Amino acid sequence: MILSLLALAMMVRAQVEGDVKRMHVPDSAKSDFEEWLRNEPIQPELHDSTAISPLEPSDLKLDPRKIKPKQPPISINIITPELRNDMRLAYHSHWLKEQRKAQQGGAMTIGVNPLSLIATVIHKIFPKHKSKKQRERERLQQILENY
Repeated sequence: MILSLLALAMMVRAQVEGDVKRMHVPDSAKSDFEEWLRNEPIQPELHDSTAISPLEPSDLKLDPRKIKPKQPPISINIITPELRNDMRLAYHSHWLKEQRKAQQGGAMTIGVNPLSLIATVIHKIFPKHKSKKQRERERLQQILENY
């Protein structure tokens, strides 16, 4: 019982989000950061407007229809009974493959919770404890049945 309570307390403590550990920054890193901050310029540099200039118009005079990429022609498939049967068979074969994969996993995919296992063992070892009131009620019920 004590072991299960200790394990439960450890699991709850592991899931607490508020337990944030603080990192201690060495003094050298802090002084390096402060020095870098002092050396930074206070105002940003002015933007150079000549860096971006418009492109010259091309002499090719491209036709907009030639620029547009060609799309493949749309093909319409009429579903015939043979094609429908092929589609069904392909679906069922895929389904059977997935079923085989699921069965191959077997016990490898099943996990056992150790706390629930310990709790069931303890429950089987120690008999159920009944209160005095419950024992008295059962005794009176037996007397009533035997009468």
